Amino acid sequence: MSWIPFGAEADAHATLVDGTPDWMLNSLQERFDDEFSGPPSYSGYREPRVERMRRFELEARMRPLAQILASKTPSAVWNILSESERLRVFDWIVRDNVTNREGGNDELERVLREGGSRWKVGVRGSAPGLEERVPQGVQDAAEAVMVLPGNSGRLLSEAWHATYGLNPQPDLGYRKAVEAVEAAVLPKVMPKDDTATLGKAIGQMRAQGDWRLPFVKEHAQNPSQDVILGLLQALWSGHSDRHPGTASYLESTREAAEAAVSIAVTVVNLFNNGGVARRPK
Repeated sequence: MSWIPFGAEADAHATLVDGTPDWMLNSLQERFDDEFSGPPSYSGYREPRVERMRRFELEARMRPLAQILASKTPSAVWNILSESERLRVFDWIVRDNVTNREGGNDELERVLREGGSRWKVGVRGSAPGLEERVPQGVQDAAEAVMVLPGNSGRLLSEAWHATYGLNPQPDLGYRKAVEAVEAAVLPKVMPKDDTATLGKAIGQMRAQGDWRLPFVKEHAQNPSQDVILGLLQALWSGHSDRHPGTASYLESTREAAEAAVSIAVTVVNLFNNGGVARRPK
């Protein structure tokens, strides 16, 4: 249970906050200064990491900041950044720390968590960066699937970050969710078909009629195969931006991408652990 200050209303304190609110500013600035400063010399002076700032400029396509850092201090750069720019910097820092095996992400996550930030540090190798916080149980279930070996875990990680990252891309998140499911389903349903898609696999499973969950008892009107096929069909049919240029094309919404990722977490887990398999009646 999180700590609630004396006199504060629990409901208000439990609300996650966006941006860089006043009570987090000093702690976040310290993190920023540490990330763009070298180790202290004997005199205590810390050389600004100008080259690192220059890499950020190039990779994030940000306005010139390295020249300011070269002649002043990290604090001078921090003071001219907008709230959204500060989040963009930390999003890049998380990724750069993972890529180059630098520290700092644990301390940044502590600040964000204790400050009640809407954002958290996501450090999965395929898609590190700032991500929206979701209920812990949902996060735990997703993380357990994302570490699975093979392509399904990697693709699901990319889907998650595209959906919940600092710069959400619902179309990419939905597409990666479908690809994660295909990576788990196609090798089991259509292993010899190099042109297989999730749509073709759904048709194959429906025709075979014996893909079920490992239940001893089944509901007569709602057998487990129908449940699985229903999830797969909903995911496949709901992918509204799969065919640009057609009359049915509609950009995926954030809500649709979140639903697609949730379905993908469940389906990938069930196919990878043998929960869904061919089971004759």
